[in-house]
Amino acid sequence: MKSTEMVARETDVLIIGGGFAGSWAALRAAELGARVILVDKAYVSRSGASTLSGGITTCPLDSDDIDVWAEEFITRGGYMCDQRWTYQLLEGQRARVKDYESWGVPISRDAEGNIRRFASRGMINVRGMQYQPKVAMRELRRRVLDLGVVILDRVCVTELITSDGQWPTSGSVAGAVGFNVHDGQFIVMRAKRTIIATGMIAMKGTHRVDNDTGDGVAMAFRAGARLVDMEFTFGGTFNVLMKRYDFPSYNVAIAHGARLINARGERFMEAIDPVRLERGELSQVVAAFAKQMIDGNGPVYIDLRHVDDTYWSDMAKIHRGGSILMSEHVPDPRVHPLPIEPTWGMWASGRSGLQIDLQGRTNIPGLLAAGSAAKNDATGTHASAGSPTAFCNVSGWHAGECAARESLEDQLPPTPTHVFNELREAAFAPLGKPVHEKSADALHDDLARLEASVVDGMVLSGDRLQAMLEVTRDVARLSGEIAAMDLHDLVKIHEARNVAECAGAVYQSGLDRHESREQFFREDYPMTDPSWFCWHGIRRGRDGVIMERLPFPTEGVRFPIRNLDSGLGRIGAIIRGETPKGGAP
Repeated sequence: MKSTEMVARETDVLIIGGGFAGSWAALRAAELGARVILVDKAYVSRSGASTLSGGITTCPLDSDDIDVWAEEFITRGGYMCDQRWTYQLLEGQRARVKDYESWGVPISRDAEGNIRRFASRGMINVRGMQYQPKVAMRELRRRVLDLGVVILDRVCVTELITSDGQWPTSGSVAGAVGFNVHDGQFIVMRAKRTIIATGMIAMKGTHRVDNDTGDGVAMAFRAGARLVDMEFTFGGTFNVLMKRYDFPSYNVAIAHGARLINARGERFMEAIDPVRLERGELSQVVAAFAKQMIDGNGPVYIDLRHVDDTYWSDMAKIHRGGSILMSEHVPDPRVHPLPIEPTWGMWASGRSGLQIDLQGRTNIPGLLAAGSAAKNDATGTHASAGSPTAFCNVSGWHAGECAARESLEDQLPPTPTHVFNELREAAFAPLGKPVHEKSADALHDDLARLEASVVDGMVLSGDRLQAMLEVTRDVARLSGEIAAMDLHDLVKIHEARNVAECAGAVYQSGLDRHESREQFFREDYPMTDPSWFCWHGIRRGRDGVIMERLPFPTEGVRFPIRNLDSGLGRIGAIIRGETPKGGAP
């Protein structure tokens, strides 16, 4: 039964999404004196990927040479970045690490009490630290509340408000609308500035963070915001242990010395990347796993017999022994290697998303973005272990600062009054529809089947991308036809629409890119083409989707571009049994 009540709120800054990016944005905006509303469809500090981020974040300290770190990020990402963002990320993360230390967030330390740091996955010089993200999120919630931030938990945001009542808009974004998932109260949140911080895009049911369904990205896309490099949303990690359990953190395990071996006991990454081994780019490690299975060398095991003692002590101390590895549910991993499997599919981690400038602004006035909903232009198409959470911290801080400063000098944009009733009717429409043969869960099942096979999801072609695109179009259409039995169903229908629209942008971008690069591999275009060295944009215009190629900025370039990739794409090389170009330094 839907509520007929409509509640209106006004604020300077509205932040949608309560993970690291949204919470840091709220903290910074409130520090500057802005009125802030932070809204999340679940519970701020206990939902989304931030609390399950693996406990690794990039950790530059004052003693580090930032130029060395920046060069590694820039070159590993194939120069496909804004080098000003690279320095902004590293300098900002230095400050955020100091904040976490001063707040008493548990951090792994050596015998002398110094932060224990590990080589970040995919890197040689860049270092990450192991910490407790749940405590960090809990502290952020406490601090934003102390600053007067209004937190609206359990509110499903369904659409952005535009000043002209059009999607895509020719005006500006003026807030958002949504409903309380418990009582159905409809909430209009008018704002001078709105920040999208809803996290990564993922299929519901294929990733353990199944409420990160790209809601903010889809809403911004409908409003006309530009997405970039969406085909690089494809990615994966190892998070399935023995087909039954979540693996606590692949990144943490390899940082302490874990290995991957095949059924013959061979450490197969020695042939792919003899320097970084299992610490290479995740896309290449997952491809190497797939190659072992194709060649009949499976299953693949995670071998924890070689980890250092601090792996187990940190797990007991920082994670309070709450890992399946320290239970009786699995054979003793100190003695027995354990079968492990990856996932592969939509999992951006900053490799794609809403395009933002150094302050977090999108191409639409009044709309900003931060965290994994945005493209991380500090690292390009590469995402090392720790850099996604670092980007959430830093981009959130900058977006909050920009939104606060601009909102304090601005007025609420006018919005046609009829728009709010229309948005309410659209939000609740599925509650009044007749029972359909399809359910909300069935829509998510249709989408999840697109990622049922690691190999099929990794080895793409024009025909396969087109077939995947048609599925997303069917789901998007059906999301407007099926019935919601209750408010819980209603949330899942909105999520299905958002996943489908984000996935559609991914597949359309993949169809438009006639080459292979990084983790994106098309067997019908297996070569890397230097002419695709650009941001690849997609946005909605009044007459349909607009595809764009945008040059990288020349301002602030400290490391001139050299040796642009060409030849067989990296994933294709591994699947064909070759060493990928760029796989080893």
